[in-house]
Amino acid sequence: MTEALPPVYEESSQYRHWRFSPSQLWDTRKASHEAAVERVRRNFQEDQKESQAATPDDLEYLSIDDELALCRFYEELLQTICKHLRFPEVVMATAVIYMKRFFLYNTVMDYHPKDILLTCLFLATKSESERISIEEFGQKLKLPSTDSILGLEFVVSQGLKFEYLIHHPYRPAYGFFLDLQTIPDVDLRLLKETHSKVQQIIGSMFLTDLCLIYQPSQLALAAFVIAGKSNGFDQHVTRYIELRLGNEQKDKVLPLIDAIANTLDQLESVSPDKAKAIDRQLRLCMNPAKNPDSALYKKQKREDEERRKRKAEDDDDDDDDEDTTPGQ
Repeated sequence: MTEALPPVYEESSQYRHWRFSPSQLWDTRKASHEAAVERVRRNFQEDQKESQAATPDDLEYLSIDDELALCRFYEELLQTICKHLRFPEVVMATAVIYMKRFFLYNTVMDYHPKDILLTCLFLATKSESERISIEEFGQKLKLPSTDSILGLEFVVSQGLKFEYLIHHPYRPAYGFFLDLQTIPDVDLRLLKETHSKVQQIIGSMFLTDLCLIYQPSQLALAAFVIAGKSNGFDQHVTRYIELRLGNEQKDKVLPLIDAIANTLDQLESVSPDKAKAIDRQLRLCMNPAKNPDSALYKKQKREDEERRKRKAEDDDDDDDDEDTTPGQ
């Protein structure tokens, strides 16, 4: 007898590598943040020796909450940019999730979100087959140069582990919309009204950690329940869950939906004033190894150039040796 194949989603890199429990997310961020602070602190000390300038002993580094708030501010900005440029929702969703994945293992003290944002968006247009050249991309965003976008492509791709495919809640949400029409005594007017709100709710989900914790189908179903609370359609969705999954599974799914709804209830926009305050602090603790004006950066650049020069000279020597080697 042929063994049943697992669902496509369970075969994906998203399911295998990018799903976490809330505690796993916290532990990952904590470990990444502690390593980043230690690395930046060492670089400040080395920069101080190189420049012979004093570095404050009480330099305050960004906290995990500061980094998350700054990233969320730019995630919201990214959503606004996508609406302005009329990119499909899947492009926006992919770009936001790319940002989340990147900063799960990287720090804003190394890479500013405003720079990573643009590279994530450009990568998302390619992943979601939204055909646009880098020249047109730069023109639409009125950028003076696209060099930094292209320069960060490999860095961002490394942060994504070169795993670009994203499964979104949009497709299962549309599937639920179609399937809900088949249940007995469903109010089609309320269903359409509820579905019109689902897209906005899914958009809000991307500003939280929900997409790193739950499966797309769970988020889509939760979006219907949440959207249906304003017009009573949530009762139809609960009945639908019971009909399709049975009472036992319903008792497991409804608490998940409640947890998702609670997370969305706690979501708050990051004000421009708060983002500016965090950004001011970030300027003081930005990794000097990433700052072109720092003495450490200039030293590393000189060392890189010297290494390249030595390698080129060694390659030339090897070529000369081959030219003078007698034939066999």
